Order: sequence, then structure tokens, then C-alpha cells
Amino acid sequence: MKTIAAALAAALLLSGCAGSGSDETSRGEAKEQTEPQSSQDAEAQHKLADKVREEADAAGAIVEIVIKDGKVSPRGDRVEVKAGQKVTLAITSDAHEQIHVHSEPEHEYEVGPGDTVTKSFTIETPGQVAVEAHHLDATIVQLVVRP
Repeated sequence: MKTIAAALAAALLLSGCAGSGSDETSRGEAKEQTEPQSSQDAEAQHKLADKVREEADAAGAIVEIVIKDGKVSPRGDRVEVKAGQKVTLAITSDAHEQIHVHSEPEHEYEVGPGDTVTKSFTIETPGQVAVEAHHLDATIVQLVVRP
């Protein structure tokens, strides 16, 4: 998700660099044409930025979890989400493991050797929520839920 947001931010910055006006117009004419276009460009960029934020919120947060050779990754990372935002765990495992989300209500997901699964949920109450691998006794991430 951070990669998508960065790419869109770069596109927004680059769109503001495009020239307006031609070599055939005088400086006065170019200025008259540029000012309204700049206002329109800024408004379009704001609308695009709002749309990107809405799409990111709708997609939710994705936490990629890999269990391999007796280790889990990530380990202890903090992930910020909004209350009510969808959280998806994308889990790949080479061993039997129980993933436990210590939210209210709690969520538990079983994975086995060779499994690749995705599990989604929402958390409505602001605060910190631990996501743990129980057999490995490891905290995968801390979800920081903001209002």
C-alpha cells in the first residue's frame, strides 16, 4: 500500500511540472492561459489525492506474514489502521501455526505446512492490538488503531 501511495504522490508531483503555453504565444498570453489552468490543475490534483485516500481506506491495511524455518516475519512491527478499516493478513507458512488477533472480538486463524491464506477483519475500538504466532510465541505486529 505504501508503494501505491508513493507512486501516486510522484504522479501528482510530475503532473504539476508539465508546461503550458506554446512557443508561439507571447509571455502575456501565456500568463493569462497559465493562471486559470494552474487553478484547474490544483483542483484536479486535490480531487485525485482525495480519491487515492478513499481507495486506500477501502482497500485497508495488508499485513504480509511469512512463517518459514521456525521464524516469523514481520516481527514486532507497528501498523497503523483506522477504526473500522479492513485489515487483511496474507499468511504463507511452512509449518502448523495459530495466528491470534487480540482484539475485541478476538480472531484465531489456523495455518498448516504449505498454506497460503488471507484472512480479513475490522477493529472498531481504538487502541493497540497484538497479532501473534502462538506456537512460535512471537508478536508479529502491533496494530495501532486510530479513531
